[in-house]
Amino acid sequence: MKFGKQNSYKKVLYSKATMLVLLVLIILLGRSVWERLQIERDMAGRAARTEAQLQQLTERKETLQERVEYLQGERGIEEEIRKNFDVAKEGEQVIILMGEPEEMVEHDTSVSEVEYPWYVFWR
Repeated sequence: MKFGKQNSYKKVLYSKATMLVLLVLIILLGRSVWERLQIERDMAGRAARTEAQLQQLTERKETLQERVEYLQGERGIEEEIRKNFDVAKEGEQVIILMGEPEEMVEHDTSVSEVEYPWYVFWR
């Protein structure tokens, strides 16, 4: 024989209203979990992009530091001066090569360069 109190719990737990409330709660919980999953994926992608950017910037920093160290030395200073200014050491000679002006350059027109109309081919 079942007592009334135990039987009333089962009626309340298995009633359609309780099942509907539980179903709504499960749907809301599932939606919240789905949104959090999307946010987590987005953040993981951002973290990966940021990590790659950090790696690139670290490599660039190292390259620039090496260049600064080189330019602080005597050889680096001399290279920059020679690159930016027309200077020479004692005993060296500077030669500046200039191209010929456009009008002085001769154009050799050979048969292969002469353009013919397309229909001349069929003659």
